[in-house]
Amino acid sequence: MGLVRRMLVWLAWCAVLTASLNLLMVSRITTDSFQGRHHHPNPLPTSAVPNYSRRKDKVYLQGEVYAVREVHNPEKYELNRTGLQMLSSLYKHLPAIRVQYSTISPQVMDIVQKLKRDITRRGVTDDPWDLARKWAKPRSLLPESAPGLGDVLAALSTAPITAADIGYRGTQLKVSLRLKGGQIVVFKPLRYSRDELIEGIYSGFDRHNGEIAAFHLSRLLDLRMVPLTVGRNISLKRQILPVSTRRLSKTFFPGRAGQMCFYGVCHYCQKNESVCENFHSLEGSVIMWLPKRLRLLEEPHPWRRTYVKNKFTKWEKNESYCERVLQSSQAPRLLHLIDAAIFDFLIQNGDRHHYARVAGSNDSPVVLIDNGKSFGDADVDHMDVLAPLLQCCRLHQTTYDRLVLLSGGGMSQALKELLALDPIAPVLVEAHFRALDRRAMHILAALNACRERKEKPLPVTKKHIK
Repeated sequence: MGLVRRMLVWLAWCAVLTASLNLLMVSRITTDSFQGRHHHPNPLPTSAVPNYSRRKDKVYLQGEVYAVREVHNPEKYELNRTGLQMLSSLYKHLPAIRVQYSTISPQVMDIVQKLKRDITRRGVTDDPWDLARKWAKPRSLLPESAPGLGDVLAALSTAPITAADIGYRGTQLKVSLRLKGGQIVVFKPLRYSRDELIEGIYSGFDRHNGEIAAFHLSRLLDLRMVPLTVGRNISLKRQILPVSTRRLSKTFFPGRAGQMCFYGVCHYCQKNESVCENFHSLEGSVIMWLPKRLRLLEEPHPWRRTYVKNKFTKWEKNESYCERVLQSSQAPRLLHLIDAAIFDFLIQNGDRHHYARVAGSNDSPVVLIDNGKSFGDADVDHMDVLAPLLQCCRLHQTTYDRLVLLSGGGMSQALKELLALDPIAPVLVEAHFRALDRRAMHILAALNACRERKEKPLPVTKKHIK
């Protein structure tokens, strides 16, 4: 009976471990881990290395572990999540892609110098708010060449605060500020140290530094649809509290060390998860509010997640799901949605369940707002963020050309130089820069897989930005 009891206990533990398999498709790269970093637990259960022998289609490379979202009966995986079978072809092409794009293009530094010149040059305008408003259009929030950007970013990071209120609707802590001259901005405070590990693609608090990195990456990719964003240190006691509304100021309180703290008003805001000043100021990101004439519409994302354990969406089960999108009202925006998917894959933002676009044009690009759920874990690539590209095999020619140009380490080198100019630099740790280069290779491998599937050159469409 003792042996039988031990066997039953062993089987019970096996069942518990199986039930706790990771809910998300991820690619964990074992060689890019942080050393001595902090760890922020994911509210969703995570797993050790899953038993890949259960699956017929092995798409895994030596040195890399790919944990795939599970169902109650893992043996029926192929019957439940068949929408991403292109991943096997992607990984087949990856070694050749790494060889093909192994060096940095000399043209990268030319682009970087032009982008840096816009940031470092000062004295172009006496009215930065008016200049930024004139820049913002339905198809780009700033021009490719943006003299005066340095003046705008400097004003965002230093202009006196004249009013403060609770942030716009949402789940995350933020503050709405009015700066001298009338410009409205959103302030997202620091929540984590730079080397914090946040597991799960939509877990944890927003990362203020992710918002800053997303802005500069969008310029680098020529997807200029991220609102102007810059880092800033703000005194809660001297700069925000004196000009706060009553509903915001009542969430302020003194911390144990005498520093000022607050928890704001939002869906998840509560006193036991407040933020506090560090030596008389609080670091955060300042995001410029778009002009009123650009009215944003919010659309449900066709590749949104269920956020429910063991419940699959239609795109996860149907490899031909793109055909449905092409027959829907979202078809005119498909190429822009794929651009957004590539952008989100690079920064690892899986929380774009809805997307914004400017009203008045049915084919306007996606406005890439709310990028705080990014740069959480540099060792993990959530591959299903690429589903729009893998299932549709379409891409703007300009996006493809820029990805090729930034391959071979060019993306990390260029972004590193741009972020070094931010007031709260360093914005990202080295592991996140390496992750960007790795993910760029995965995108190019996906495009090669698309060419192979169609047995002809990948169809692309030129994108015209006015």
